Amino acid sequence: MKRILHSLVFLLILVSVSNFSFAQGYEIKIQLRGMESQELYMGHYYAEKTYVMDTVKADAQGNVVFRDDKTIDGGIYYLVLPTKSIAFEFLVTENQHFSISTDTLNYLDHMVVKGSKENELYLDYSRFMRDKNKQMAKLQEKLTAAKEDKKESDEIMEKIRIMQEEVKAKWESYVADNPGTFFANIVKAQMFPDMPDFEVDPSEINKDSVLQVKRYYFNKNHFFDNIDMTDSRLLRTAYLYNRLQTYFTKMVFNPDTIIKDGDKLIKRAEPNKDMYRYMVEYMLNLKYETNRMGMDKVLVHVGEEYYLSGRADWVDSTRMEKIKDRIIKTRPNVLGEKAKDMKLVTDDNQIINLYNLKKEYIIIAFWEPGCGHCKKTLPKLHEIYTRLRWELEWDIEVLAIWTQVQEHDKWTNFIEEHAMTDWINAYDPYGWAKFRDNYDIYSTPVIYLLDKDKKIIAKRLDVESIEEFIENHKKYNKDK
Repeated sequence: MKRILHSLVFLLILVSVSNFSFAQGYEIKIQLRGMESQELYMGHYYAEKTYVMDTVKADAQGNVVFRDDKTIDGGIYYLVLPTKSIAFEFLVTENQHFSISTDTLNYLDHMVVKGSKENELYLDYSRFMRDKNKQMAKLQEKLTAAKEDKKESDEIMEKIRIMQEEVKAKWESYVADNPGTFFANIVKAQMFPDMPDFEVDPSEINKDSVLQVKRYYFNKNHFFDNIDMTDSRLLRTAYLYNRLQTYFTKMVFNPDTIIKDGDKLIKRAEPNKDMYRYMVEYMLNLKYETNRMGMDKVLVHVGEEYYLSGRADWVDSTRMEKIKDRIIKTRPNVLGEKAKDMKLVTDDNQIINLYNLKKEYIIIAFWEPGCGHCKKTLPKLHEIYTRLRWELEWDIEVLAIWTQVQEHDKWTNFIEEHAMTDWINAYDPYGWAKFRDNYDIYSTPVIYLLDKDKKIIAKRLDVESIEEFIENHKKYNKDK
């Protein structure tokens, strides 16, 4: 009897191992009627980009099988037609063995999913949202047509409000009924917390402004509440990237706030190595995403906090050296820092120091006469300087620094030709100033603006924006 029991146990183990082996990797079967004998592609999203990862030719019934003996990362995937357009989307989760059948006449209505509960839910969600979007579009058209009729407009607006509540309730049921699933996290990622009914003191003069500020800060403080920062499958969707872009490029602009909030999100993502890596890389590159003045401070912080500290263990030595070099060159000229002093030689062979210049504002212009852009920028800068210094009598000075040492005559001839002799012209023939490192000069022209304490208040300014920038800075200091 024991031998029989042992045999049964062994058989069960064997069957379990066999089933486990069969379930390894992924196998996604798709039938797309109307695409018989055509090449079809499977791809996926990653942040704002799309990638094609596999190609299979359909058989005579429109069947394709995408498979491999290794599993793939979860996310939103899609089927691509020979025309390179996306036919439909589907979810890849822990279960990577399922089938989808449909046709080109109506992808969603004719679709049948087998073997994947989350894809059945996603199909239901897709149909629901398609129908609601169509209804909403019709209501918006009616609202536009009825803009002169207040009663009718109010009635349409009420219908829109009711529909929005229906969508919200449906989304909430999706999330509540499917906790912990990727599908629920996708739906939740599109939801925002309900805005409270803020009260404003009746005696407040600017009630609307106060209310607007309260709403802004509530939205800001809860903007990422419904994003699961430990679910790396969200990387292979557009939801996380779009939320990050909206927040860091359209809602917050102060570098200190961006650093603080970025660190919070990185901390939330830390339990998941893929999300942690993505968030660190995203914050490092945010300066180049926004191209906004002052973002150098974010670059330096992220570089020092996560890369140079050794916490970015995925970076190889070659890239780390490049990051280190960029941080070293950027750190001295972050906005708000005191600019490095420079010992220079003037065009009339006098030695000067930046720190010896006593003006409310100092404009530093790095340039060379052989640069096409410089030939337009420097004369324009001189026009502005003439207006501000001599007509408006502003307390400013321009330090125009020639970035070369050879062909001295070309430099002095350009100065004379454009009558740029009433500001300070200088260069660095002995390498005292080290401005290429301290001011990150790798191209010309580059314009810096310093205050009376030699603190950097603007860098890489467009010459046309100098006057407005100084005016705003004056007003800011006065108001402060």
